Amino acid sequence: MSHVRELFGGAITANLPSELIDASDFRQIPDTQEVFLDKESDVSFVIEILELVDTPSFGDAATFHFDSLAHDNDAEGKRIDEVVPPHDLSPRPCPPNQPVPTLLTGTQFVRKFNRPEPDEVRIALALFRIPAKNADVVMSMNFPVRLETTGPVPDVERKWEHWRIVFMTAVQSFQIVDFGLFAGDDEVVQG
Repeated sequence: MSHVRELFGGAITANLPSELIDASDFRQIPDTQEVFLDKESDVSFVIEILELVDTPSFGDAATFHFDSLAHDNDAEGKRIDEVVPPHDLSPRPCPPNQPVPTLLTGTQFVRKFNRPEPDEVRIALALFRIPAKNADVVMSMNFPVRLETTGPVPDVERKWEHWRIVFMTAVQSFQIVDFGLFAGDDEVVQG
């Protein structure tokens, strides 16, 4: 069951499953991130506040953040499967007076714990751009498809569809309650 989670001290809210564990309860998380983990799988959600990428293209900005995530994960390979810019989303997937996201799905091949073979991880990414505040907010979900230690995740497509719906629920409910969270100009024009 999903419920509204207050992120960044309540400045942002999103519906996330109540069974997700807040990673800050057991490890240090940077102030610019919120990290949630599923206790039954290796699925994780990360919401991160980043500096606005200097490109007018929503797709290029989403690709930049996906590539940056691959770099941070030391991914040995990556591919982008789909990028959906805000003007192609119908119906409008988020509350009024809020930035409309760019959606990206892709796959990264990430070696963990010195294993000989990389894990295959699907990535769902939503980019919320706030140019007036010089900020990009990136919500990403990491969904392991194939783990080096156990092979393919059983019933992977059904599980992916479940978590994709959970991700889209979080994206559609994403709401910036206090734009004062971000540095930048005072006036904000939402998409």
